[in-house]
Amino acid sequence: MITNNDKGNAGDFCINVNSPGNFIAREITFTGTVNIGGHQETGGFSDEQIIRALKAVVGKDKTISKKQEWAGAYWWLRWACNFPVDVQEFCNRIKALPGADGLEISCDYENIRKLATLSFMNQDPRQMDKVKFSNNERSEFCHCREVALKLGEELGKIYLPSI
Repeated sequence: MITNNDKGNAGDFCINVNSPGNFIAREITFTGTVNIGGHQETGGFSDEQIIRALKAVVGKDKTISKKQEWAGAYWWLRWACNFPVDVQEFCNRIKALPGADGLEISCDYENIRKLATLSFMNQDPRQMDKVKFSNNERSEFCHCREVALKLGEELGKIYLPSI
């Protein structure tokens, strides 16, 4: 449901998606600040926050130390931050983040495209205890789970007060 807000501003809209999965829209133009995943007050993250979390988990001796492990980041960001479902678009979105050129390991379509088709990728990783996977997917699931949980942990630090 897309509705104009009660304030009557022609450019302000509220989009409510009342179904599981991702909302895909084409040809929407935003003027002003847009946070992927919603407003920061309701759980969304800015591009700067996402790249900061990625830099904490991507690199030698970190959670994502091989290109294939980007599949776990794909899984988490797709569900938690409304990143594209299409793997090529996801990789392009990662590369477009400010500071992405500073990531030690780049997100590469060829390395994660097959992993992105696994059945558990269609289940929300934020409800990890409910995610079902086949015996054939056990190894891939374990690797993706580790990355998704670590990335979620890093993004969760954004809401913790600084000491």
